[in-house]
Amino acid sequence: MTVNDFIGLKVIYDADGQMIFGETKDGGHQLLLDVRGWDTIKNLFDDGHGTMPKAEAFQDEVGQWFADAINEKLEREK
Repeated sequence: MTVNDFIGLKVIYDADGQMIFGETKDGGHQLLLDVRGWDTIKNLFDDGHGTMPKAEAFQDEVGQWFADAINEKLEREK
């Protein structure tokens, strides 16, 4: 078993749950990571009106960045 075997074929970012899943060889998915840091992120983008669209978009951007980076590494190591 290698780290790449554990991660799977590729990863996907789930914006609804702020999680990164590995895609297994049989087409299933396993949870690998939770994208955390909401308290820090919301404080960076607090608009004072209780709405956080920029913070939510940034959290998703961070999650997708992580997923892209992992996928790039998996691809390089094939």
